[in-house]
Amino acid sequence: MNQSNTRSLYMKQVFPVIMVYVVMIALALVANFINPGFLSTDNIYSILKQVAFLGIACIGQTLIILTGGIDMSLRYVILVSNVLAAQMINGAEARTWPVFLFIMLVCVVIGLVNGAGIYYLKIPALVMTLATGTALYGITLLYCNGSPGGHASDTLSAIANQKVFGVFNGVSLVWIVLAAVTIILLARTTFGRSIYAIGTNAEGARYAGINTARVTLTVYVIAAIVAGITGFFFLGYTQSGYLSTASTYNMDSIAAVVVGGTSILGGSGGYVGTIAGVGIMMILSSMMTVLHMNEAGKQVVEGLLIIVLLVVVNGRQKKN
Repeated sequence: MNQSNTRSLYMKQVFPVIMVYVVMIALALVANFINPGFLSTDNIYSILKQVAFLGIACIGQTLIILTGGIDMSLRYVILVSNVLAAQMINGAEARTWPVFLFIMLVCVVIGLVNGAGIYYLKIPALVMTLATGTALYGITLLYCNGSPGGHASDTLSAIANQKVFGVFNGVSLVWIVLAAVTIILLARTTFGRSIYAIGTNAEGARYAGINTARVTLTVYVIAAIVAGITGFFFLGYTQSGYLSTASTYNMDSIAAVVVGGTSILGGSGGYVGTIAGVGIMMILSSMMTVLHMNEAGKQVVEGLLIIVLLVVVNGRQKKN
């Protein structure tokens, strides 16, 4: 590859990601200026404990957006997982991991339904996942009769709340492992290259010999599984199942992925940028909490800042 092509590749793929990390670091420094101690070990632990959940959920959203789709069922898969885990475990240690396996099976079915509807029935991803999410919400209400019960086991509570190495908890470590696997999957495997190919031109990918049906179904199954993992571990954090669990995660995950430099049209970006996007979303939320901003104000400021970041990052990416 000649010098010109190397520079072009750098400007197109690497530079936007660097920009996102620069913005994240700048926001963290501003937050520390506003609230000295923001970057203390205890506060970093608190932030990582919360950001890990959104980070895990965003793995699936990143893969789906890279294929040119969008997942509006994410929040509801998290909710189903959280409520099922709470009521089925109900504090019993012996049920913790059998229930986890059962929830993973449920998530595989959900992912297959989403993927099959999108690929075989040609239903737009936004419509299909929104319909699935709506159905899941109704099923959850019927299952718990509108009032989730049960509570976490001691194992789940420990994973979500006990410190490891000073600034991590168990969920943070799970996120680190899953993030590493996702980055390698996208950068170093045929499956990852197939995801980018489908997002760039699905029909062209099919003519190139890519099994687009298998890749599409697999992507939606992975997305449902990581959402299920999020909901399961959320139970350790919240201790009980709640109908409001991850209520903002549909839009938060989309914002984090796109702010992280992944094109909403698919085929460009990756999870490395999404990690910074997740960090930006969490830092913004923490800053506004420190400033005692009410919920309405938070929504306005967060929305405006996301627009600015999208214009700066994606606008520069498009120009390059």
